[in-house]
Amino acid sequence: RVEKAMTTSSDTEINKSPTKFARNKLTRQQQLQKLLSRKAGATIAQMQNTFGWQPHSARAAISMMRKAGHTVERSGSDKGTVYRIVKPV
Repeated sequence: RVEKAMTTSSDTEINKSPTKFARNKLTRQQQLQKLLSRKAGATIAQMQNTFGWQPHSARAAISMMRKAGHTVERSGSDKGTVYRIVKPV
């Protein structure tokens, strides 16, 4: 015996919404790349506030960006250590 699942129009709408939303949403890696690509760069504290990460998680994410082939520059400022992705010349 084959049973059919009953669906309503609202079920169909719910199923379509996440895929539509997911296509427009950037991944964490893409968001981090965008944050580090800014002219001002980003501090560990800014990454913590943006993503809700602990300091060691933010540093690990920067390390992963380096392993992915990005050149991440580190410089000191009055705000603390600032990280930014350097564009190849």
